Amino acid sequence: MDKEEITTVLRCLSCQRETEHRLIYQGEMVKSIICQECGLEISFDKDRLLALYGEDLVKRVLTKPRRITEEYKEDLVKFFSSIPFRIITKPYRILKEIDSLRDD
Repeated sequence: MDKEEITTVLRCLSCQRETEHRLIYQGEMVKSIICQECGLEISFDKDRLLALYGEDLVKRVLTKPRRITEEYKEDLVKFFSSIPFRIITKPYRILKEIDSLRDD
């Protein structure tokens, strides 16, 4: 998972008004939020982030059989043409996600 930054307008806890904030994502989770006016930074605990990611990973693993069934029912040819590549790359993609959470 790569880090991504976006800018948006939020109500600042410190300024008590709507100001521009920078949101830093790690994967699909917000890692920190920084007010561009006063500099207040709200960060999320890395261990908690890992715990939340772990919960997400468990949910994804548990729902995988259902999602695969839906995929092959939707388009059998596409499913069979993509499955060899996916089987080979999936372990690498999961390790990459976990490593990106540990980097800092």
